[in-house]
Formats: sequence, C-alpha cells, structure tokens
Amino acid sequence: MRAETLEAARAEAAAAGLTLSAWVERTLAEAVWTRRFARQQERNAALGVTSDSLTGDFARLEELRRRATG
Repeated sequence: MRAETLEAARAEAAAAGLTLSAWVERTLAEAVWTRRFARQQERNAALGVTSDSLTGDFARLEELRRRATG
C-alpha cells in the first residue's frame, strides 16, 4: 500500500472518530452491502420487478396480515 493512501485512510478514520482498523471494517462492510444491493437490483431488473410491483406486493401482504390479525 502506498504511504499516501495509508495516510489518507488514517485521516478519514480520524475525521470519523474511528481507529484505522474500525474505519477499514466499516468501509468494507458498507462496500459489501452496496454490492449486495446492486446485485439485487440487477436480479430484479432481469426478472422485470419494479419498485411499483414491490410496493403493490407489500401492500397486498400488509392487507393479508391485517385481515389475519383482525
């Protein structure tokens, strides 16, 4: 790793009030979740699933749940 890259990472960690190790952990976790979200969006697009269809499905499930709990 280049020295300037490491110094930049240390500076970002300090600005966030984290140790370098904690900052790296958080940054990697965010990257993993971002990639998972992007992959799910790709799957949804391939299946033709849209935000509107998901909203409709959620509304139907909520209505079923509401009826079941009476």
